[in-house]
Amino acid sequence: MSDAMLTEPIVKTLNLNASVEKAFNHFTKNIHLWWPLASHSLSLGDAASIVFEAAPGGRVYEIEKSGKKREWGRVSECEPPHRLVFSWVLEAPERATEVEVTFVDEGGGKSSLTLIHRGWGARPDGEEWRGKYNQGWDGVLSSYEDALA
Repeated sequence: MSDAMLTEPIVKTLNLNASVEKAFNHFTKNIHLWWPLASHSLSLGDAASIVFEAAPGGRVYEIEKSGKKREWGRVSECEPPHRLVFSWVLEAPERATEVEVTFVDEGGGKSSLTLIHRGWGARPDGEEWRGKYNQGWDGVLSSYEDALA
């Protein structure tokens, strides 16, 4: 068994000062307000916005300043306001991984978010990219949390 097949998923958890409904909607409907496109996109400086279509078969994609759409992934499961599962392809289906995000009601208007990014064993460069994404998700989720506050 190769090292890539043994690569563990990335798991990130946030404790949020928001209801599950607000946290879920902020992750999906408001992604254009918090995702750091300048540093975390395919188009970088040419990226204008991002869209998350929160429904089975929906797309996650960026829109360039020219209007061109660049697909990041497809939603396979959507259970508002508790769970999302989507592929993470970044225009390279042969290197697809999977992201699952769950939102749990913690009571008192608070919730938690857990993000699991898995499937690194399907990539020949899985270990390397897992390391990059492990660090990258920290910054992305920090932007999400800051904008939610």
